[in-house]
Amino acid sequence: MLAPLLAAMLAAQAAPESPAPTAPAANAVVTLDALPIEHAAAARCAVAYATVSRWQKEGDARGEGYPDIEASGGREFFVRVMANLMEETGMGREDIMALSTHAADENESEGGAERVKAMMPACNLMKTAAGL
Repeated sequence: MLAPLLAAMLAAQAAPESPAPTAPAANAVVTLDALPIEHAAAARCAVAYATVSRWQKEGDARGEGYPDIEASGGREFFVRVMANLMEETGMGREDIMALSTHAADENESEGGAERVKAMMPACNLMKTAAGL
């Protein structure tokens, strides 16, 4: 499962000092589709990088054909995106974990590898624009 990798990446980032006023209500289920487009797009790419990184670490054939995600800044992109999402929305680590896990599960579903592959050109542009 991708949860341990996501947890390790989230643990490496600093928590925001105080929640933003746009924090979701307690026990609210937040999905990527519920986020503003700029947050949703960045989070989808961050989770795509985490998914491909896991595939590569496990020797899964779906991870072949991609540059080394860890060495090419994919992990750093994930951390920055999730920290920014926490800061700008007031979401907590648990919310981010739930959101990330749900998105990662979609990447593992039927057709997920094809969706990840289709996203990667835009994700690579976004990562480059972030200076990574």
